[in-house]
Amino acid sequence: MRTQTASNLYQRARAVLPGGVTANARTNPALGEPFYVSRSEGPFVYDLDGRRVIDLCMSNGATLLGHGHPAVVAAVRRAADLGFACAYDGEAQVALAERLVEQIPCFELVRFTTSGTEATFYVVRIARAYTGRTKVLKFEGQFHGFNDPLAFSFWPLPEEGGPADAPIARPETAGLPANAERDVVVAPFNDSAAFRRALDRVGDELAAVIMEPISYDVGAILPDPAFLKLVRDETARRGIVLIFDEVLSGYRTGPDCAQGYLGVTPDLSTLGKAIGGGVPLSVFGGRRELMSVVSPLGSAIHTGTYNAHLIPILAAHAFLDTIGRDGFYDHLLGIHQRLYAGLRQAFAEAGLPVRLQGVGARFGMYFGLDPAVEVTRYRQAARFDREMMNRFCREMHVRGVYVNPAWHHGLSAMHGDSEVDRIVEAAAESAQAISAANG
Repeated sequence: MRTQTASNLYQRARAVLPGGVTANARTNPALGEPFYVSRSEGPFVYDLDGRRVIDLCMSNGATLLGHGHPAVVAAVRRAADLGFACAYDGEAQVALAERLVEQIPCFELVRFTTSGTEATFYVVRIARAYTGRTKVLKFEGQFHGFNDPLAFSFWPLPEEGGPADAPIARPETAGLPANAERDVVVAPFNDSAAFRRALDRVGDELAAVIMEPISYDVGAILPDPAFLKLVRDETARRGIVLIFDEVLSGYRTGPDCAQGYLGVTPDLSTLGKAIGGGVPLSVFGGRRELMSVVSPLGSAIHTGTYNAHLIPILAAHAFLDTIGRDGFYDHLLGIHQRLYAGLRQAFAEAGLPVRLQGVGARFGMYFGLDPAVEVTRYRQAARFDREMMNRFCREMHVRGVYVNPAWHHGLSAMHGDSEVDRIVEAAAESAQAISAANG
């Protein structure tokens, strides 16, 4: 729903920002220009003209509690009252580390940083320092940020990714060193035979296997239990560091994150997005033996003036306090199940082919795929109808619901039944409109 106010701001933005945006993902191909907001509140964002819109993006999952949750706002104000001292530690930082070590299965020692890209960069550095090896295996269709060691094979078109059972390491950005792909091995997710072949080929050169334990960055794909067990067993047997990237999966299924939900403990893990309650914070940590290579205990350097800044640290305490309250996950997971059921019914009644998959508090919509067939691998997901997805996002936007044309979506703890029902109503109307236009 384009307005003159937004169009004017877009023209101003293009004069001073590359493409008129501060991050590439905000270009929004569905709308044709960025979706600008003036403020946010709970489950809502407001456009530049003050129109209230139900949010189904929730800051790409960062505002799991809701926009401006009172506990987080109070924490930020408390940090302001204490002064913005950077490059110092105190009781709040130590206490947060203690809480995370108690909560997350693999954490024995932790460190804090700001972005998910930084967190995944550092766990790869730790794995290389610990093992003395350089290669890293990642899975096609999984996203770990844009640092040089991992900026490969996020979402290639199937015809660009090489053989399905032996994907190539496809660079996702210009500007990588010419030899960067030499140390990256790409394998298909949920393919045990292909994983074994990759290990037999380069296993003795691998420092780490890094994976999203639940593949939310390509919708919502659960690992096959036998595949996940194989990954854990083989990495342990071969002395390869297993890393779970839980920047997105963290806290979607419960307080012990995906590793607790799946019952598999990695060697290292990252956390991000949700834990800051909407304030930038990421975490990495793992087994004491591995984390002991981090300076000053070891020679792998991790430092930074803004690491563990008091604002995100206190916000994270507020986040953990909130999710620990009785009934929090009953409500959060309950409204998601209500949404999933409603969306499936809306698509079915309109005759629109959409496979909806949700795990906990995040889900994917695969437009154009058979609703009855589970998506288990990236190459299936990559066949979805992008134009149908964009049309759906536009129709929803007209009806006051913001759906980002991305792989994953979700609600917050501040959404209620009334917002869920309104989303479903808008989805039913949008699906009918698309079906009618398709004839």
